[in-house]
Amino acid sequence: MSRKRLLVYLFLFAIILCGSFNVWGSNDVFSIATLNVDGLPSKILFIESNPNGPGTSGTNAISRYLCDKGYDIIGVQEDFNYDWELHSFLDAEYDCGMWQGDISFSGLSWLIWNTKFETDGLRVFWRKEHTLEHEEAVAWYDSYGRTSNCWDDMVTKGFRRCEMTLAGGQRIVVYNMHMDASTSHDEANGDDGGDRDARRSQWRQLCAYVLERLDERPILLIGDMNSLYSRDEIQMLFIDPVNATGHHRVYDAWVEDSRQGVFPPYTGQDRFAAFAMGETFDKILYILPTSGQRLEQLSYKLENSDYVGDDGTPLGDHFPVSALFKFVDTPPSSIVHPMAEQEEIIYDVSGRQHSSLKKGLRIKKTKEGRIRKVIQAYK
Repeated sequence: MSRKRLLVYLFLFAIILCGSFNVWGSNDVFSIATLNVDGLPSKILFIESNPNGPGTSGTNAISRYLCDKGYDIIGVQEDFNYDWELHSFLDAEYDCGMWQGDISFSGLSWLIWNTKFETDGLRVFWRKEHTLEHEEAVAWYDSYGRTSNCWDDMVTKGFRRCEMTLAGGQRIVVYNMHMDASTSHDEANGDDGGDRDARRSQWRQLCAYVLERLDERPILLIGDMNSLYSRDEIQMLFIDPVNATGHHRVYDAWVEDSRQGVFPPYTGQDRFAAFAMGETFDKILYILPTSGQRLEQLSYKLENSDYVGDDGTPLGDHFPVSALFKFVDTPPSSIVHPMAEQEEIIYDVSGRQHSSLKKGLRIKKTKEGRIRKVIQAYK
């Protein structure tokens, strides 16, 4: 075989090899990760709140870790007092969504006047080749625990909804959230009822919000959800109502990867039974339309190998999870918003939007702009 012919064969083989394995560089493939960066300060006024948190140096290490991984989209929770450190290694390659601030300077108001810190600790990062089209922040209606039960009622927890266009022109919607937590001690003593009730309310609120905005774009829901299938009624409160539409279906990246798509049943058991199966509080759910743009899940990973400090513990609150997806269909030419087709939109007296009438005073607004009040006597 001549040298020239050998070079041609080697060149063709290299093209085939690159086409087979270069998924990360493809415009059809993107990665997403979620992690709690544990950004609470060590003290709030004189109250010890997070003495073992990563602090300045640990958050710098988290930033370096995320930069090295190069995920396309990153959702973080508890980004409170070390936001600058979190940016330190990411700014060159990433843009980010809004930050609602730290919790250092309004401590007196929180302690004396019983107000919440007006920050949700949420932030979304994305590589600069992608584009954020719109972002909105939504607070949970209900939370539980002021100076106990993980202090969930101390801050304005909630979720972010981000409409994004990726480098290849594909349009997706990303939700990043942080739900109410409880401790293993509270669970063992039966003192976590308020936490469970708060998460139930949050799943209902999230479900109603998502259902009102379903369209032909894939949706990814990521975050520290503090929820486990065996302990919280995730399937009944969220998955079943979305699947019942008939035109969208909910998936869980861990369930698809480890359980062949079969969700664990609700049993009311504590966290340890779920942990034994490999489930985590941090989740990547995704909703796909039955027609239009679809995703294929390529991988799911609990990042527990190199996300550790010198003492071997996670750099942040717990290990991140990540997933890799590939677009498999052509995007639709237009997006249809179901809310735009409804004859009337329903609000409560606080201005919050609802998908149906509920008990109490409600306000209906027609698509022509006419407004009328309705008193609903039943649920």
